[in-house]
Amino acid sequence: MSKKDFTWPEAKKRCRLNQNDIEMAKRLGFAPGALIRSIPGPKQKWRLPVKCWIHQLHEKKFGHVLGEKQLEFNAPPPLAPKDETDEARRFEEEMFWEDYYDRNADGETTGDRSVGQDSTNSVRWDAGPVDDLDLDLPF
Repeated sequence: MSKKDFTWPEAKKRCRLNQNDIEMAKRLGFAPGALIRSIPGPKQKWRLPVKCWIHQLHEKKFGHVLGEKQLEFNAPPPLAPKDETDEARRFEEEMFWEDYYDRNADGETTGDRSVGQDSTNSVRWDAGPVDDLDLDLPF
């Protein structure tokens, strides 16, 4: 029994490869017969198709895949205030509005508060008497 000599056009057709895939397979040292024998069978769902397998091996060995564009990510320059006076003005404005909201939160018009007194209304919802009807509820 003699081995059949496979050609690259036959491997290209049977493995559904393009010219870049064939170039990658040649760089990896594959012969056309090795690629054809690597075609997964119908019960070999775990195996990658030859095209994906070549891409994966080439990426692992050379760090890139032929024919694919390299994604270039240029980070934008860090945002900085144009002037220190703008930053100082924004800070003062924030402090003013925080103070304004604190002073007017309770609707008091006088603004007099004693130091030890809590300005918020602390209402306890569970402080009221428990009705007998409430004990019958399952929640």
